[in-house]
Amino acid sequence: MWKLAISQLKSHPRRYVAVLLAITLGTMFLAGSLLVTSSAKETTKQMLGATYANADLLITAEQDAYLDPESAFYDQVGWLEHPGDLETISGVAEVYPLLQVGTGLVLPEDSARRGSFDADADFLLATNTPDDTSLLSTPITAGTLPRGDTEIAVDTTAAERHELTVGDTVTLRGLIEDDETEFTVSGIVDTSGDPTAIGAMAAYLTPSALAAFTGDDPIYTMGLVRVDGDLDAVLQQITTALSGVATVNTPEVQISESLINKLGFDAITVVLGSFAAIALLVMMLVINNTFSVLVAQRTRQYALQRVLGATRAQIRKSVLAETLLIGIIGSVIGIVAAIGLIFGLIILAQRWVARATFAIDATLLWVLLAGVLITVVAAWAPASKAMRVSPLAAMRPVPAVTVGSQAGIVRLVLGALALIGGTAVMLLFAFHGDIGMAILGGAISFLGALLLGVLFVPAVVYGLGWALRPIGVPGKMAQLNSVRNRSRTAATATALIIGTTLVAMILTGGRTVQENTDQLLATSFPVDVYAELSDIDPADSQRLEETTRAVATTPGVAAAVPLTPVATTVDQGEHVMAGDPKRIAQISAALTEQDAAALADPGTVLVSNRYDYETLTAQTSQGPVELDAVQSELSSVTAIVSTATAAAWDAEPLGPAVAWIAVDDPEMSATDMQDLITSMASNAEVSAGNFESPLIIRATYQQIIGTVMLTVVGLLAISVLIAFVGVANTLALSALERTRENSLLRALGLTKRGLRAMLSWEAVLICAVGAILGCALGMFYGWVGSVAIFTPILEDQADTLAVSLPWAAIIGIIGTAVLAGLIASVAPSHRAAKLSPVEGLATA
Repeated sequence: MWKLAISQLKSHPRRYVAVLLAITLGTMFLAGSLLVTSSAKETTKQMLGATYANADLLITAEQDAYLDPESAFYDQVGWLEHPGDLETISGVAEVYPLLQVGTGLVLPEDSARRGSFDADADFLLATNTPDDTSLLSTPITAGTLPRGDTEIAVDTTAAERHELTVGDTVTLRGLIEDDETEFTVSGIVDTSGDPTAIGAMAAYLTPSALAAFTGDDPIYTMGLVRVDGDLDAVLQQITTALSGVATVNTPEVQISESLINKLGFDAITVVLGSFAAIALLVMMLVINNTFSVLVAQRTRQYALQRVLGATRAQIRKSVLAETLLIGIIGSVIGIVAAIGLIFGLIILAQRWVARATFAIDATLLWVLLAGVLITVVAAWAPASKAMRVSPLAAMRPVPAVTVGSQAGIVRLVLGALALIGGTAVMLLFAFHGDIGMAILGGAISFLGALLLGVLFVPAVVYGLGWALRPIGVPGKMAQLNSVRNRSRTAATATALIIGTTLVAMILTGGRTVQENTDQLLATSFPVDVYAELSDIDPADSQRLEETTRAVATTPGVAAAVPLTPVATTVDQGEHVMAGDPKRIAQISAALTEQDAAALADPGTVLVSNRYDYETLTAQTSQGPVELDAVQSELSSVTAIVSTATAAAWDAEPLGPAVAWIAVDDPEMSATDMQDLITSMASNAEVSAGNFESPLIIRATYQQIIGTVMLTVVGLLAISVLIAFVGVANTLALSALERTRENSLLRALGLTKRGLRAMLSWEAVLICAVGAILGCALGMFYGWVGSVAIFTPILEDQADTLAVSLPWAAIIGIIGTAVLAGLIASVAPSHRAAKLSPVEGLATA
C-alpha cells in the first residue's frame, strides 16, 4: 500500500497541493501561537523580572520578616559574607542574598552640575555580586565583574554619564556615613531593565566591599537561588524552611503573579494561551474541511478499486500511508516556517522593544504530533465513511444533506444541542469569570454553529444570490449553483467562517481588553512620579512649598503638589493625606474637578470607588474624627482631605511629606525619566533615591500588553491566509469535481466569459456570506471572552466593562473576503473556461 500511496502522490500532485498547504498553514498557525506565547513570556520575564530572570528560584521576604534583623529570614537566606542555612539543603548550589544600597558616585572635581545624591555626587544603586555570575541578568559589555574588594563594575548609564572606561578610578560615598572609598572600574554591564529601579545608575561590588556601605543591620527583601538538583524537591524544602517569613517561586510564577496583582489577570497566559487553544481548533477544522472535499471527490475511485479486487483494509492502509506521509511533510514544513517567521518578527520587534526575546519550549514538539494525528483523523473519518458504501452505491450521486433528510435531522439535533448548550455554558462561566470553562463552552458552541451551517448556509447564500439576478445568466446560474451541491457550498463557506470568526473575535476581544487594561493601569498608577521628602520637617509648610516649587519648575515637569500624612484610617490603618484639592486635580486623574469642589467643604474625605460607606473614621494625633466620604472615580486612590480640613484638627503630621508630580511627556523612556529625576533632585536639593516613578512601571505593563496584541495581530495574518487558502482549495477541488458539468454548460451555449463570471459570482456569494456570519460570531465570542476576563476584576473594582466593537475593521474584513473570493476564483474559472467542452465531457 505504500507503493500505491506514493504513486497517488506522484500521479495527482495537484490534488495534494491543497491538502499539503492546509496542513502546512494549520501547523504553522499552531506552532506560531506557541512560539509567540513562549517568546512573550520570556520577554515579559526579562522586562518585569530583570533582577531575577536568570535564577532558578526567587525568595521574597514578608514585610514583618525583612524589617526584623532577628528574623528567621536572615538566618535561612544569609548575609553578605555569611551563608544561611538554606545552602545546606541538598540540590542548592547557591543562595544569593540580593542587597541594593544607595550610594553616591562622586562627580569629577571640575563638574559644574549638582549631583542627584548630594551636592557633588550622583545617586547610584550598589549591588553585591554572586558566586555564580550567571544569576545576574545584566550582561557584561566590557571588562569583567569585580574580583577584588577594590574593583567595581558600573552600568552603561553610569559609564556614559561620568565618561568612564575600564581601568578608571571612581569614588563612592556612603549613605549612612560620609566615608568615601576609591574603586577601579573592572567592567561595564548593560543597564538593568528592572522598572522598579526607575532607570537609576547601578554598580556591582564584591560582598565584602558592599558591606562597608550597608551599616550594622542591613535589610533586603529578595534572595536568588541556583539549583543543581531536583527543582521541585528543592522548592518544597525551601518553602517549608521559610514558612511564614517568605514566599518562594520560580521567576515564571512570580511574573504571572505580578501581572495578576497589577492587572487582575495574567495577560500573557490568558490571551495567548486561549489563542493557542483556538489555533488548535482552527487547524483541526481547516484540515478536516479540506480532506472532506478531497475524499468525497475520490469516493468513486475507492469504489472502482474495490471492484477491481482491493479490500477495504487495503484501501484503509493506502489512505493511512498517504496521510501519514503528507502529514509529516506538511507539519515539518509548517513548524520550520513558524520558527523562521516568529524569529524574524522578534528581531524586528527589538527595534521598539529592547528586551524582546525569542524562546522555544518543549510544547513545540507536540505540534508535529498534533499535525500528523489531525491529518490522519481528518482523512480517516470521511474515507471510512466512503468505504462503508457498496461499490455500486458509490458510483451513484450522493444525496445532499438537507434539513428534511435523515442525516440532516441528526445534524440539526446535534448542532442545536451543541450551539444552545455550548452558548449557555459559555455565558454562565463567562459571567462568573471562569475563563477555561468559558473557552470550552465557546468551542462547543462554535462546533454547533458549524454543524448547523451545513444546513442553513446554502439557503443564506441562495437568498443573497437574488441580488445577482439582474446581472443576467451568469448571476442566475451562480445563485442556482450555490444550492445544487449544498455540502460543497457549506464546506467552502465554512473555511471562511472559521477564519473571519477568529479575526473578528480577536479584534473585538483584543481591543476591548486593551482599552480596559489601559484604564486599569491608569487606576493602579494615577500619579506619574512620587517624591518622599524625608529630609524636610513635614510641619515646615514654607520649606515644603519651596522644595515642591523647585521640582515643578524643572524642565519636563508639568506640575507638583506636596501632601502631608495627617491621620490614618481606623479600618485599614492607611494614611490620610492632606493637600490642596485644586492643585492635586491638576496632577492626577485620582481627583477630578468635581472631587476638588466637594473637598472644599470642611470635614470631607476623598475615598476610592470601592468604599461603600458614607462616612470614614480617621485617627489623628489629637484623636478620632468622623469625615463625610466622597467617592473617587478610581478604585486605587489614597484617602485625601483638604489642607483646610486638616488645619481644623490642629494635628501633628504622622510621617514625612510626599510630592505628587506630573510630567509633560507620560510616554518618555526610563532613561529620560532618570535624567528628569536627576534634574528634579538637583533643583530641589534632595536625593534621587527618594523618587519613585510608577509611570515607568505603568509604561512597562502597557508595553507588554501592546507587544502581546501586536504579536496576536501578526498571527491573525496567518489565520486570514489559512481561511483564504481554504476557500481557494475548496473552489479548486469543486471546480475539478464539476468539470463535466461546466463542459456541458459550455456545450449548451455558455461562453467562456460567462462561465468565468458564473464561477466568480458564486465565489463572491459564498465568501460574502461566510465573512458576514463569521464576523457576527466573532464579535459575539469576543465580547463574551472580554466578559470572562474582566468580570472578576471589575467586580472587585466596582467598575463596568467598556466594550469596543471594531466596525471599521469588520467592514474591511467583509470587503477583503469578497475580494479574496474573486482572486481565489481566478485560477479555477480560468482552468474551467480553458478546457474545451469535448475534453471536459470525456473526463472520468
